[in-house]
Amino acid sequence: MFCIKTKSLELRLEVIPVESLFRHEDTLPHVVDELLLEFRNWANLQNPIIVDENNIILDGNHRAFVFKELKFKYIPACRINYFNKRVGLRYWFRLLENIKSADLLKQIVEDMNGKLHQVDDQETLKKTLKNNNLDCGVQQGNFYASIRFNKDLVHDAVSAYAVLAEIQDKLVQEGVKLKYFPCQHMYETKFCSELKECEMVIWTPQITKEMVVAAAKRKKVFAPRTTRHLISPRPLNVNVPLYWFKENISLEEINQRFSQFLASKNLEHFGPGQVIDGRYYGEELLFFFDKKQ
Repeated sequence: MFCIKTKSLELRLEVIPVESLFRHEDTLPHVVDELLLEFRNWANLQNPIIVDENNIILDGNHRAFVFKELKFKYIPACRINYFNKRVGLRYWFRLLENIKSADLLKQIVEDMNGKLHQVDDQETLKKTLKNNNLDCGVQQGNFYASIRFNKDLVHDAVSAYAVLAEIQDKLVQEGVKLKYFPCQHMYETKFCSELKECEMVIWTPQITKEMVVAAAKRKKVFAPRTTRHLISPRPLNVNVPLYWFKENISLEEINQRFSQFLASKNLEHFGPGQVIDGRYYGEELLFFFDKKQ
């Protein structure tokens, strides 16, 4: 095990059995297909997955799924204390394009025995969802509403996101385009002011870490793009050779090799706000570099 102790969070990098992992989110088929192609052709795994003390995957569900598909026995992981205050839980909101009004959404929700409850403004919507964290929210122009279903349909966090996924699928079938974006963008004035008339935002259910752990332990998975975890600092760029995971080697041996491999590298600290390989990181980063010869 390779440990990095910071003032706020301890990171334990190690190789763990793929079969020991608990997923908390389902996968997107097109992402799985892309990773399968990459891992068949790339020489290294760039970043470790993030897991908690119980081997619940917090970040890297797709990578872990693909490792299992490729019959790799082990996977590099960074183990953290999930309930440390430096580990943030955020959500992916939905951006709907090519939707002229809320009428289509309202009809779909009502056909599923749900209701839209209109509210006055964004702040009221925010408070409503905070008090009813299994509800969804809708925002389009000056129209704001919460979406609520009976408890026989939405009775926990997993079912809340399953219903949301069903709504999304029905909208897409009607020609609506779906995108995912980080929830905090909704609090940016520029983002909201640039929304077009034919665009709608769905605020997703606001679940807790306890809900994530409870679902994973029961082997229940949320719909894709449910949670977005911020780990500060986040380890990146370990670049572990993929051929390691095709070898017949014991867990003890591969962990010893992994620790020596990381110890041979330099480690640099970067502040939040970095864009790496097209992804924006809002947390601090710990970046592994090969030492110059």
